[in-house]
Amino acid sequence: MSVPPKYAASPLFFCPFLLPAFLHESRDCPELRMPKGAGTRARGPYALQACVICRSKKSKCDGAKPVCGSCAASGRDHECSWGRDAAPRKPRTEAHFEALRKHSDSQQAYIERLEEMLAKCVCQDTSACLQFRPQASPSGESIKQEEVETKSEPPDSDEEITSELTLPTQRLKLDDSLGNLVLHGVTSSPFRFGNKHPGEISPISEVIANPEAVYVLQLDGVDSSQTHPDIDWSRYLPQDVVLDRREHDKLLHLAFSFFTTYTLRIVPSQFLRDMYRALSVPRTSKPPRTPHYSPILHNAIFAVISAFSDSLYLRERRTRQRFINTAKPLIDAELWKPDISLVHAFAFLGTYYANYGERIQAELYFGKSTRLSVTLGLSIDAAPWVTSGLISEDERIARNRAHWTIYSLDVCWALYFGRDFCGPPEPRRNIPMPHVDTESDQVLWYHPSANIAPQPNYDTLVFYQSSALIAIAREIIEVVNLLRPARSHLVQIDQQVTKIDLELNTWKSQLPPHLDMTLANRSKSTPNRFMLHLTYWWCFIVLHRPFFTRRTQSIQHSDREVDHVKLCIRAAEHIMELTEIWRNLYTLRLVPITLNQIIFNAATIFLLRALQATASPRIAHAALNTALSQVETCLKYLDEISVTWTCANFGKDSLQTILDKRLRPVISRRIAQKTRSTDLTSSPSPSSSSNSPSDNLSPTVASVYTMEPEQQSGPTTAERQPRSTSGQAPADWFQPSAFVGQPETVPDALSLTAADAPIDFAADVDMTALLTNYDFLGGSELWGRDPNFMVLDDNATAALFTMGFPQQF
Repeated sequence: MSVPPKYAASPLFFCPFLLPAFLHESRDCPELRMPKGAGTRARGPYALQACVICRSKKSKCDGAKPVCGSCAASGRDHECSWGRDAAPRKPRTEAHFEALRKHSDSQQAYIERLEEMLAKCVCQDTSACLQFRPQASPSGESIKQEEVETKSEPPDSDEEITSELTLPTQRLKLDDSLGNLVLHGVTSSPFRFGNKHPGEISPISEVIANPEAVYVLQLDGVDSSQTHPDIDWSRYLPQDVVLDRREHDKLLHLAFSFFTTYTLRIVPSQFLRDMYRALSVPRTSKPPRTPHYSPILHNAIFAVISAFSDSLYLRERRTRQRFINTAKPLIDAELWKPDISLVHAFAFLGTYYANYGERIQAELYFGKSTRLSVTLGLSIDAAPWVTSGLISEDERIARNRAHWTIYSLDVCWALYFGRDFCGPPEPRRNIPMPHVDTESDQVLWYHPSANIAPQPNYDTLVFYQSSALIAIAREIIEVVNLLRPARSHLVQIDQQVTKIDLELNTWKSQLPPHLDMTLANRSKSTPNRFMLHLTYWWCFIVLHRPFFTRRTQSIQHSDREVDHVKLCIRAAEHIMELTEIWRNLYTLRLVPITLNQIIFNAATIFLLRALQATASPRIAHAALNTALSQVETCLKYLDEISVTWTCANFGKDSLQTILDKRLRPVISRRIAQKTRSTDLTSSPSPSSSSNSPSDNLSPTVASVYTMEPEQQSGPTTAERQPRSTSGQAPADWFQPSAFVGQPETVPDALSLTAADAPIDFAADVDMTALLTNYDFLGGSELWGRDPNFMVLDDNATAALFTMGFPQQF
């Protein structure tokens, strides 16, 4: 198309303001007319249905099946599907995008730091790095290092010896005396080699008369004739414990519903199957060897889950101790042929002692569990043994699940005691994730008193997701426990924190929709899903709480700031919401033992928030009242949990001590000082004002505003007792009656003997200790610069020590 010279020469030819004039003149100028039909475009083909990928991307789809043109062009042939019920991709949250940006910035800062270190390095020899680069083939394609090594090995007669020395799967040896797989490391060469080749060893199999039969629980609504009424169910339990079968089966059902499924300490179907196999044979016959049931495991379970009973007799420690006394003599016999059941039995024994505050025995028994899991090689992928026919696929899955159970429990114990992780190998060794059994996940979960319709249990899927979350919590332990002054570079710390923050947000965004917790489904969620999300928010508190007193600052080049206070408060509030829903659905009598530590961690955030509300020049009364009310709610929750778990009393009394002996005097002193500094003639006193912050508050919260002046100044010299020279809290500092009333009396028929008397919890009150933190609750921004603010009596000092403070505080 030619353009008239007067338009072509004009510099404003393409100006939009001249377009109307150009169109008007084109009517009389044949050269400017568009060819007929040139301005129209034919409509493309219309697809009746788009594939799932195109619908999620909101892009055009040509409807070609089985693979549309868009997916074929982008290399998504295996992802192209045409189902209409596929779940849409979950949108990324603002927190997730913020975590991505922080992670990118911290990575860039860390790279720059490494480049600076490399520039100062004298040695510039890069030959050592070249050997790790993949070799290039003549065609330009890279060859994997493993393929090069495989092709370069000459086929000689030493191949079998070489493979046995180098292959990691050969570290598992089937021990003839133990009848089980045993792990031998690279350095244990004398013990790794056997007289027989692994292919020549035949697996040990038990003859099962009825392999499909299971122990059926006698519950309400179950026909008793279908529950094997003649089975000897109490054969290995202590005979002096008054326990009928219906109560026995009810406790097992409660344990399977509320206690064991989150970390999959017991797989109900496998436990009940092996329990029937072991108890259905006559007493005079030797029972078959089963990996998921043993007499010691049976007793260890009931020593713990008797806490769920409504009977005070079964909840008594003297009664539960009888299960322990029956289990301990069986240990020596079990050690001759250890199995997965013994690993779980040791873990239950550790839980029993931890509940009563006996940390040394708790750690010893759980240490036996972790060490035995390593010795049996539960962390080693036994897939080659399945291929060779030495073990079954079910046994491989059970071994892998047992590894992740013990791994998860040790991470929780490390957070509980505030210690380093010392359990099984870490996930970075490419340990397979636990198997998800979609068939067993469809078994309905039902609790009649909750008024919730039966729903799939998703036990194995929740365990898979919780194991991935626990692996992130393992990284949090490393970061927080290594926080020491002048030991870590600031950039490196920020890089680690933002990396873990990103991992947590990524984990949450990738949860399957039926495991996510929303406003629509959280009022009918199962306990294992509640614990999954409660642990998620617990991880946020443990990660960001050490930086609570740190001034809000930007991470490297980011525009926005990392607000550790906001992240901690949000996590604590979510914990309180989920706990309240659990309380309304199932009551806090039916909770796992871990929940008491999660609530205690949330309470520490509210204590810090209360201090922060009074640290500024102007007291934030609304925030202070809210924080104190939430602390009071935490105390109420722990009090209800203590009916089941004795260890909840430790957290409750520690919080009460900190609140009474440490927090209230500081807050009351600040309120009094700032009240005296104001013009009393123009501002009514808090006691007479109708807008007083203490109006309509509970007694616990209002007492902060109504303390007498002599109480506001803290303990006097006469009230302070001398510190213990041993560095520990005195034996009589822990007085629950001073804060929570007199303990419940025991009937005369259940009175304890001297050997069964309750232990002194004061000696091990750090059972509920937080992770070590040298800053939080010790920063001058919160406590102020009063020269006497660190003068504490023994009660406050011991309470602070339980929260992880160093002795000098």
